[in-house]
Amino acid sequence: MTRALLLLVLLGVPLRAAAQPDTTVVLPGVTVTAARGAVPVAEAPARVTVLGAGALETPSTHSVADLLEARTGAFVRRYGGGLATLALRGTGAAQTLVLIDGHRLADPQLGQLDLSLLPALLLESVEVMGGAGGALYGTDALGGVVNLRTRRPGEGPRLTLRAGAGAYGERTGSVLAAGTRGRLSGLAAAALETTEGDYPYRNRALFPPTDVPRRGADRTQNTFFGTVGYDAPRTRLRTAAWYANAERGLPTLYATASRGERQWDEHLRLWADAERRLRRGSLRLGGLVQRTALRYRNEQLGLDETGRTTLASLDAEVRLAPGRRWLAGAGLAAGLGRAAHPSLAADARQGHVGAFVHGTGHYGRLLVYPALRADVYVPSGAPRMQSVNPRLGLNLRLAPGLHAKASAGRAFRVPTFNDRFWQPGGNPRLRPEHGWTLDGGLLWAHRTGRAEVTAFASRIRDQIVWRPVQQGVWSPENVQRVRSRGIEASYEAGWRATGRLRLGGGAFYTLTDARDRSDPAAPSFGQPVRHVPRHQMKVHLEAGAGAVQIGLAGRYAGRRYVTADATDFLDPFAVIDAHVRLRHAAGPVAGALALAVENLLDRRYAVLPAQPMPPRHGRLQLTLTFR
Repeated sequence: MTRALLLLVLLGVPLRAAAQPDTTVVLPGVTVTAARGAVPVAEAPARVTVLGAGALETPSTHSVADLLEARTGAFVRRYGGGLATLALRGTGAAQTLVLIDGHRLADPQLGQLDLSLLPALLLESVEVMGGAGGALYGTDALGGVVNLRTRRPGEGPRLTLRAGAGAYGERTGSVLAAGTRGRLSGLAAAALETTEGDYPYRNRALFPPTDVPRRGADRTQNTFFGTVGYDAPRTRLRTAAWYANAERGLPTLYATASRGERQWDEHLRLWADAERRLRRGSLRLGGLVQRTALRYRNEQLGLDETGRTTLASLDAEVRLAPGRRWLAGAGLAAGLGRAAHPSLAADARQGHVGAFVHGTGHYGRLLVYPALRADVYVPSGAPRMQSVNPRLGLNLRLAPGLHAKASAGRAFRVPTFNDRFWQPGGNPRLRPEHGWTLDGGLLWAHRTGRAEVTAFASRIRDQIVWRPVQQGVWSPENVQRVRSRGIEASYEAGWRATGRLRLGGGAFYTLTDARDRSDPAAPSFGQPVRHVPRHQMKVHLEAGAGAVQIGLAGRYAGRRYVTADATDFLDPFAVIDAHVRLRHAAGPVAGALALAVENLLDRRYAVLPAQPMPPRHGRLQLTLTFR
């Protein structure tokens, strides 16, 4: 890569591929996750999976949880048909950082996100990087980083209407409008989803076990999103707003009496980014403000409590080309988080400052990616915490299309507000979790596809575990150590076979061996970490001819242990989904009718204990686009 091309990448200028013959597959090819700058996937220092419009427009993809579950090496922990959290490389949900347009999304009280509440409708692409990301993004990136890139307006006006209906009372509808006028562009979207969620499951508490419908599993979700951009020759500005609320029942399974549990989630996020191109680089400013509310009601226990959090962040970064071989970036970050809940200490808040540097060095076929970040967290009523995290990544072009990648880095996670301030039991003297990750692999890109294999190893220390300390009271401690090793292998390709026939598909296999290394005298020592499958396999196939497209997607997850001493486990499961889509265009109007069938073979399975997943079911979706 020439210095001029590297400078274009540094400044964020989109790169257009040269025209290719019909046999060429079009794969997403640019990532910012692995290097805080726009770097081609093949030249990144670590494995990055980039999912674009093809994956996001699959009829079975409603949320970020659906997308990551079907197309990446991540393990999505499904609590029945509701809550969904993410696990990467044997870590937990709070140990994977989720960003939206580069801004942190994690709830400072809970430390995790419900991915089922993040609609795919809002997204342009998704990037997933496995491994330590602390040197680039700060806390929480022990297992990896997921960056959600929201939609941006295209050229000319556009209006998209979508409606759908499915089994168990599912109804969906959305509208998206976008347009451009001069240097200004805008996009607005709204979506509604409702479902009864009363699918049948086998109740093993009855004798004999009997199929019964779930009760109290209804859900309603509303989402509103808007963004405005300004693009001048040397300045780019963008602001965005996202409001969502959801109400859902929390069903009681394997019991006859409902506890009347319900949950309400509400969040408002506002963020903005400004970039100014300089003579030899660029200056970027960005910030986000987030307000969330979570209400929980349990009629049986007489509980009706609401927790509220506020998160604000601001960062500034300058990127320069100091010489012929190097591009460099440096910046400052600051943030403030607060939480209020009846069970939290009165003053649950935390301030944060950080500084980081990173670079890209070019030495012939070798690219070098050093990075270093220092963070200081100042919580109320608890000791100050600091962490310094280095990382070094390498990318060596062995031959045209063949790259070797290697990286080593440190990452950490600060305790959540619940960990430190929950009453009773919170422990304000908790230390941050921390660990190192090593990975290396090969990527081979050819005219019709791309293959990549990666080996990784990590050690995490001082993991926080809640333990009983007295009757009815639990408290967190820094006691757990986890060692993870594994392999990730993927292949994706697409081509035009003959005439109008188009074929495409891919596969992603992961081997994850995550084991407890905390206490040699404990029964859990050396045993697999709970709820982490050793083997996973994801496969998807698509075929299209003219206006017709059909697709199949399958996923397999191996045994998941549910006890610390590995004496009990959930059986492996394999699920297949299918869809068919018809497209037709008439003048400025294009229409698409899609039928999706999920769990095609009607398998009975659960991802987590006592959380049965839906049997075979279908949905119909109609999309109209006006240009």
